[in-house]
Amino acid sequence: MKKLTKFISLFSIIIFCLFLMFHIFLNIFIKSKEVKVDEKELLNKTTVFLTDRQIEIASYILNNQQNPKFNNYIFLFFDTFSNRNQVAYLTAQIYISELDFSNRIKSIDRQIIELSTKRYITKNIDYKLCYNYIFSQAYFGNNQYGLENGSQYYFKKNYKNLTEKEFVSLCLLVKNPIFYDLSKERNLEESEKIYLELILLFEKKQTVI
Repeated sequence: MKKLTKFISLFSIIIFCLFLMFHIFLNIFIKSKEVKVDEKELLNKTTVFLTDRQIEIASYILNNQQNPKFNNYIFLFFDTFSNRNQVAYLTAQIYISELDFSNRIKSIDRQIIELSTKRYITKNIDYKLCYNYIFSQAYFGNNQYGLENGSQYYFKKNYKNLTEKEFVSLCLLVKNPIFYDLSKERNLEESEKIYLELILLFEKKQTVI
């Protein structure tokens, strides 16, 4: 029985060491693929500047959390499957797509580069800049790019004059411009539902404070 216990303990230690080595080498490989995003370049391509409240709303819809700040995951596994840093991932996708005009990067390579660049962004780029950059460059459906164009197209107003309900609708388009197409009534209902959830969430936050 003691021999079996020792064997199991030794086997567990070996497995743990192998996992740790694999994780270290995988991180080194992923890091070698990262694109070092230039903050100045992001800022040059930023045309809209969201309020703190709008950033919190966008975070709730895109990241599934009200806190818009990035989470720096040590383990690659969590960063790969978590939605918490979705804005960093979207920033990486848009930034890389602008670099790769002819789509020379193969699909699997592109996914690795986007993941590694996402990790670089969470550690090195200000989260507010990423939100502003995304909403300046993202596709809002109906051949509209950027919040400024999307706001004019759907609501006939400057993005600074959007109501929170209207902004929620546009955030959903950033998440999925086909699924949340504003011309469909069910999507307007979904937008209304999320808006009401947000109002309750913000009211609860103010009550706690």
